[in-house]
Amino acid sequence: MADILLIAVNARYSHCAFAARSLLANLGPLRPRAAMLETDTDTLPFQLAADVAARQPRVAGFSVYLWNTTLVREALAILRRAAPGLHVVLGGPEITTAAAPAWEGLADILVVGEGETAFRNACAGILDGAAPPSAGLPAVHVARPEHPTALELPYDLYDGADLRHRSLYAESTRGCPCGCLYCTSAGTGLRCLPLDRLLPALERLLARGGRSLRFLDRSFNAGEEHACAVLDFFLARRPEQMRLHFELLPRLPGPALRARLAAFPAGSLHLEVGVQTLNDAVAARAGRGGSAAAAMETLAFLTRSTGAAVHADLIFGLPGEGPASFAAGFDRIVREAAPAELQVNLLKGLPGTPIADPASFPQLVFSPHPPYELLQSDTLDFAAIAALQRFARCWDLIHNRGRLRQTAARLWRDGASPFARVCALAERIQDAEGRLHALGADCVAAHLERALADTCHSV
Repeated sequence: MADILLIAVNARYSHCAFAARSLLANLGPLRPRAAMLETDTDTLPFQLAADVAARQPRVAGFSVYLWNTTLVREALAILRRAAPGLHVVLGGPEITTAAAPAWEGLADILVVGEGETAFRNACAGILDGAAPPSAGLPAVHVARPEHPTALELPYDLYDGADLRHRSLYAESTRGCPCGCLYCTSAGTGLRCLPLDRLLPALERLLARGGRSLRFLDRSFNAGEEHACAVLDFFLARRPEQMRLHFELLPRLPGPALRARLAAFPAGSLHLEVGVQTLNDAVAARAGRGGSAAAAMETLAFLTRSTGAAVHADLIFGLPGEGPASFAAGFDRIVREAAPAELQVNLLKGLPGTPIADPASFPQLVFSPHPPYELLQSDTLDFAAIAALQRFARCWDLIHNRGRLRQTAARLWRDGASPFARVCALAERIQDAEGRLHALGADCVAAHLERALADTCHSV
């Protein structure tokens, strides 16, 4: 039994909880009194509550994300009755300075921001004899951004099962230099982890068999000298045996970084580029910055001059962007860059982000429930958003999943708009099947072939 129990509820089993491991690694003298419980969203609230209660901790710390917030809330409602003496500390992206009323009676302390130091201090206070759990509003602790030189790195906490069966998370930087109004990392500032501590920790992880690493850096290429040093580390250690994921800002890397990215063997890099929009005015309004020209130049280099699997991201529903503008950006990326994946996501009003503030963006209406998706904007009504969601789902089925990618490309081989043709296919499937979810690949392929036959016949 441990006095402190860190509970990580992942989206799926194949994920590892980096945050919980980092909190555990940074407990200092309290580390021997702590343990971790890791599960996923297939767990029922009763099961989660029973697992926590069985360990009889004095402090339970939960990392709360949009995918697990409902499950955590329901489990805490049970724990408050089954283990009334348990102190509950919550952190994670769902926990903001305005969140206290939503967790009244369920939590004692909310940690807002990076939590290693704040969580350690909260646990120390509780274990030193703080007041019993409160039935009222939780206390809110706003944490300062962690100084990277003070952090204990958590990589030794990945066990053998993690190394064999799961994707491992890593980070080489904290924070982000961008000010995107829809992002929880806006304004956090870029901080590089010291290479003299990071690289030896990664060396130990590779020596134990770690081969699949997903870096959590929101803008890996923001500091190019640091990024080059990290890539050099992997290039010197059989990169053909690795699978490395990095998220890049949509700006053309400098010559040194381009050389490193191009040096990796085909298939060893998965690079995600957050384009979000190719409308410069829309990007500026959302605090994104950059330019469409720079984004396209970046995608062209990555798709043509590296062996990386390139994943580009677009957001629909950004203030000021209607269907025509979004379609133009989508079509340009498909035609000129053709990344292996082009993820199309609906704008979300994440808690604590400026874009979710009705006073600042009164024309944006978001769902009050996770994942807080847009319901109406200044350019899109609910019906238009529903149609774009069907388009995004159809695109995912015929392109991003890979099986039908080459066949799907025939839809616009005659010079037609990829966006328009995929929209038409989405409506065709919706009309025939009544849905675009829970469809077998053969069903989708049959609809695609019929659409192609009709398109060829009409031409």
